[in-house]
Amino acid sequence: MLEALTSLIALQALDTSADAARRRIDDMPVAERALDAAVAAAKAVVDEAKTKVEANGAARRTLEKDVATIDGRMAKFEEHKAAVKTNQEFQALNHEIEVAQTTKSALEDQILALMDEADSFNSALKDAEGVLVDRRLASDADRAAMNVDRRALEAELAQLASQRSAATPAVPAEMLAKYGQIVKSRKGLAVAAMVAGHCTACHVRLRPHIEQQVRRNDSILPCDSCQRILYYVAPPAHNAPADPAPAAII
Repeated sequence: MLEALTSLIALQALDTSADAARRRIDDMPVAERALDAAVAAAKAVVDEAKTKVEANGAARRTLEKDVATIDGRMAKFEEHKAAVKTNQEFQALNHEIEVAQTTKSALEDQILALMDEADSFNSALKDAEGVLVDRRLASDADRAAMNVDRRALEAELAQLASQRSAATPAVPAEMLAKYGQIVKSRKGLAVAAMVAGHCTACHVRLRPHIEQQVRRNDSILPCDSCQRILYYVAPPAHNAPADPAPAAII
């Protein structure tokens, strides 16, 4: 195989690996935001549950104050009984006591209902707080793992950059410039294999005479369709399963 072509294939492999590593690093902020969103959603559920518990407690305290006020009034009514002189006054006082007692009973029923509701709210709050704790632990673990991956990918990128610096002198300057142009215009892929007469990047069938020239791997030849630099890959042995054709990259 032509030495320059071998160097271009190696360069493409390095660049492809570096692009994959960079994409993984670039995807991490999105994953981190998803972790933050999951924790925020769990915290929002906790906050909503707390609001319900607090509102329930405030409503109960208000009703309890109203009951205490009625108890005070009823105590005064009882004190006034001794001073009542007419039957009409006595009946009026008893009516006030009955109204107060009825109101008190209604308030106590509301308090009991709120107490039952409080049990449900407190249970929901406890469950929500448990979910929040789990989400935070999972988020911290995922973030720690992501940081380990990031450091590994950054180390890989540094190594790939070093290998690329060592590989580029073997590529003629004009060819290296052409390679860079194709990389920019073709989604980072400038060198592609020819398999069964097809460019594996765009899947276009090559003209027969171009196919024969590419098979020799002794010159730099572009794909007629996508202009990527082609090299030949021999078919697998008859007893080995053929690899599926890669997806088209336009």
